[in-house]
Amino acid sequence: MITLNPIFANDMVMQAGKSVRIFGSGYGDVTINFLGKTKSTKASGKWLIEFEPQKYGGPNTLTLYADGTVTEIRNIYFGDVYLLSGQSNIQFKMWERREPSDVYEGNENVRLFTVDRIEENTEERWGVNDGWVTLTKDNAKDFSAIGYYVSQELSKKGHKIGLIACYQGASVIQSWLRKDVAQREELQVENKFADHEWFPIWNDDGILYDYMLTKIIPYSMASVLWYQGESNASIDEARIYLKFLDALTSSWREVFMDSELEFIIIQLADYIERDTEGWHLVQDAQMKAQDELKNVKTVVCRDVCENDDIHPRSKKELSLRIVKALLEK
Repeated sequence: MITLNPIFANDMVMQAGKSVRIFGSGYGDVTINFLGKTKSTKASGKWLIEFEPQKYGGPNTLTLYADGTVTEIRNIYFGDVYLLSGQSNIQFKMWERREPSDVYEGNENVRLFTVDRIEENTEERWGVNDGWVTLTKDNAKDFSAIGYYVSQELSKKGHKIGLIACYQGASVIQSWLRKDVAQREELQVENKFADHEWFPIWNDDGILYDYMLTKIIPYSMASVLWYQGESNASIDEARIYLKFLDALTSSWREVFMDSELEFIIIQLADYIERDTEGWHLVQDAQMKAQDELKNVKTVVCRDVCENDDIHPRSKKELSLRIVKALLEK
């Protein structure tokens, strides 16, 4: 049976200006009609068909011919796609800001695709089977706060914004690395932060990479917003956190088939209950990343976020800084 990857669904946003990759799984003959062209391949487990980069715009319809059936994906737009990844501060929802719901605004130009998580958590309203969700005043409360503010601001450019939510609270960076990458000798440490043991279901080498990230590879996107580090604040891990970031950015670029893929690294805010050497070493590594790693920008939030909560509720000003970094050339 031939299937499209679930990310290919009605109302989706694809990245303008980069290779258009259509992919899925199964065995047999696959034909895609899209953008006025027809391309075919023979699937053997996994399959991929690639189209040329496109300008902003839409709507478009994609038609899949396989197994004697025809499947149509409608209302496809080309815009800018951003991957939201890391741990709880990027996962942090609008409702957690404790603002009245009447401040929320819908936006037909903002679409969200959520990757299923290992953790059973009723706060996560959507999963891959729900496809692309359009931002409305009613569902805004369930959007990542950073995703909400960033997309609202970027949509002022006049085209569609696609968000891919691929995060897990209390996750370590090793879990987001392909297992063979995480187990490189230079990334081994003796003493790890307690979250490795407290959340073992998703915090072993490569688990979240395998369970979550692979579900969207090799989808084209504009940038990755990476907000993580709280769970790697042991001194041993923090001392090599820059190496972890190097491994993450380079290995993700490889699998997403995009050697220039931009990463926005959000530096941890100060937190009075973790005023530790390990915490500050992670912050230092995140600052160094923009100078020492390719196509990486670091966003500072310590002066616009509270320091008395590991999950600062002030996300709007931080999000505006992220937008500024994204728009800088």
